[in-house]
Amino acid sequence: MRRRNALRLGALAGGAALGALAGCLESLEREDAWRRLVVDPPEGVYVPPKMDEMVAYGTETVDGREIAVLATRPHSFWTVTGDERSRADLHDDHSLHLMVRVRDVATNAIVPTAVTVDARRDGERVDRRTLWPMLSQRMGFHYGDNVALAGGGTYEVTVRVGGADCRTAGALADPLEQPVTTTVALEFSSEEIESLNRTLVGADERDEGNALEPMGATDGDRDRDRPAAVAPPIGSLPGDRVGVGTGDDLRFPAVVVDGVRGVTGGPYLAVVPQTAYNGYSLPFASLTVTGRNGGQTVVDESARETIAPELGHHYGLALEGLEADRVEDISFTLEPPQVARHEGYETAFLEPEGVRLALEGDILASQ
Repeated sequence: MRRRNALRLGALAGGAALGALAGCLESLEREDAWRRLVVDPPEGVYVPPKMDEMVAYGTETVDGREIAVLATRPHSFWTVTGDERSRADLHDDHSLHLMVRVRDVATNAIVPTAVTVDARRDGERVDRRTLWPMLSQRMGFHYGDNVALAGGGTYEVTVRVGGADCRTAGALADPLEQPVTTTVALEFSSEEIESLNRTLVGADERDEGNALEPMGATDGDRDRDRPAAVAPPIGSLPGDRVGVGTGDDLRFPAVVVDGVRGVTGGPYLAVVPQTAYNGYSLPFASLTVTGRNGGQTVVDESARETIAPELGHHYGLALEGLEADRVEDISFTLEPPQVARHEGYETAFLEPEGVRLALEGDILASQ
């Protein structure tokens, strides 16, 4: 296990020049005071009023999955059921906001799954829960929740990662379907959590249609060209490029490849829906592919959430037998991802969002 280490706030990108006030502001220490800074959040993605430093407790790799345990100040967030959201409020006994990131090492992709944590102190269980799948502007997709611990000291936190909750293909099929477990020593100090830097973003800089930059690299990120939560650029994907459709808060890069082992030997459409500003992958969603010819719908199918070699995390559809050769334009529609939201995302992705692309030639028909 690696020594924990604080993750300092990096520069902010996306065109938002953020005049930040660093540190813990005495009058704004509690979450309810910070929430008053955004009384009526805009619909869609916006820059939130604050960002918090994080602390990393350890990273372990087990059977091809990298599991990182981090924490920050406890704070409110929003759970999502269907297209409805519900605020999970902060309580006085919450010690920290515990977070777990799960990465498939082979593809550098996020892994949709169930993550359970069991925290013990001196052998006695203090807390056990299934973490929420979540989306935040600093971390992207991860698992987390506010946790109440029994004071300062050393805790053994056992993290159980279930089998992938999506289709897995090729050489990844068997490994990712098996659950794995690891244990990390968590040295908790309330003083350490409370001393984590909190940075205030000025009211005139909380842009709609923008987002905070992803956090700086942690130990597990240093040997990669991008964090696992960030989807690969379309130029790095194999196959023929269909295009990149852009909606209000989402973009939809899509390619066609010649077969995916274990799924199909014919043409296969891979769509990688992601947030428009940081390019974060969006798991636990439903994506519909609609192809038209002269105004007539000739393809109307659900793409399946999948992790595959070379393609990573995406939504895929085998095209063989679907009259794909007749398609002149294609639409992708994403239903709300069933993940909890941190501030800045709580009003985004709650309605179906789609894009439409004109096609050149018979790109969907064959390779």
